[in-house]
Formats: sequence, C-alpha cells, structure tokens
Amino acid sequence: MSGAVTVVITKDKIVHLDAVGLSDIAGRQPMQADNLFWLASMTKPVTAVAILMLQDEGKLKLSDPVWKYIPEFSGLGTPSGKPANFTIEQIMTHTSGLGEANSAAALNAKTLAGLIPLFISSPMQFEPGSKWSYCQSGINTAARIVEIVSDMSFDQFVQTRILDPLGMNNTTFYPDQKPALLKVTGYTKNKNGGALEAVALPSNVGREGVPPLGNAGLFLPALIMQGFARCSLMGFP
Repeated sequence: MSGAVTVVITKDKIVHLDAVGLSDIAGRQPMQADNLFWLASMTKPVTAVAILMLQDEGKLKLSDPVWKYIPEFSGLGTPSGKPANFTIEQIMTHTSGLGEANSAAALNAKTLAGLIPLFISSPMQFEPGSKWSYCQSGINTAARIVEIVSDMSFDQFVQTRILDPLGMNNTTFYPDQKPALLKVTGYTKNKNGGALEAVALPSNVGREGVPPLGNAGLFLPALIMQGFARCSLMGFP
C-alpha cells in the first residue's frame, strides 16, 4: 500500500495516532491524519443506519415491500414470472434478486430517482429470498426510500440526521466542498510487476450533480477529532 493512518483510542483519549507513507505517489504527498479517504462500500452501513432510524420513528418497516414507497416496482416480475414483492430488508441484505443498472446509463443519472427506472428495466436475477448476491442497486433503492420517507435528499438526511449530530464535520458526499483537505489517491497492484497504479474515482462519485450514492458515496478523514475524541477509521479497499 502507498500509505496508511493508524489510530488507537480509549473511551476518553487518543493513545496512538500515526500517518505513514504517501497519500499520492506521483505528487510525493505525505499521508496526513486528516486526508480524505473515499469510503466506497463502507457507505452502505450509513445507509442502513438511515433506514433503521426511520423504522425507529415509525415511518417504515423493514418488512414493507419496496413498491409501497416506490410504486414502479409493483410491476416487476421474478424469473419465474411471479410478482417480485421484495422487501426493504431484502434490498438491505442483498437477497432481493434485483438486477443491476446498465453501467453506462447509470453514469448519466443526476439523482437517485433517475436510477430507479434503470433498476426496474434490468431483469431480476433470482426469486427474492432464495439466495444472496451482492447488489448495488438494492442499496441505492434503499437510499431513495430514505428520500421519499423523509422528504429530504439522501445527502441532506445523512448530513443533518447523522453527520452533524456526531460532529463529523469533514465527512461528505462532495469532497470539493472541503478544499483544505487533500484526497487520498486509490491504488491497485499491477498484476504483472506488482507496482501500485493509481485508480481514478468513478465519474458518478464525489461530485455535485450526480446521485448521492447510498452504496459508495461518502468521503471522510481517517481521523475526526472534536471535543475529547471522535474518530472513524477505514482501511484501503
């Protein structure tokens, strides 16, 4: 790996904090504790928190069919020809069977609502509940349900209901809004020589005017401190 941030804390203080290596190899930028990491798929637990908050408030149930909130799903059929009728719980646990959007078309979407027709037009993969298969479209459908139930955009809900109360002031869907914080470059290993090669962010991540993705949209510093200690860690994908 090019670099890392390591943190050890007790309930009331930081006992170890270190940043090693580089956040960007080409620019020879040293890693800093407040560099912004793309959270990638660890955005999914935040989406789950949002759904469960709304359930706690009595605004939805995990057992509800998705079509209750997004009626367009009511006409979707399974491979056997039965009505799909998958639940919020199934889209959150990757057991819905929902198909994935065409990747090229998804890159042109401007909102989560704009992604829904792409999910519906993709054939179901299997009967809901019959198996498990990692499903990006299901998590983004859950993020859209958060928008519908809360009457807020997903990024606004996450900001006002989760990030702000926790003092996570530098966690964001839009890293360009945090110009003082440098983004960490992601790398993959070359399959032949093993050298690290930079990987560009997907064009539908991290920019205003694209959907605030519930499956992979967030960026955050490796360490967030406020008051005694508030911190959040992530590893390299």
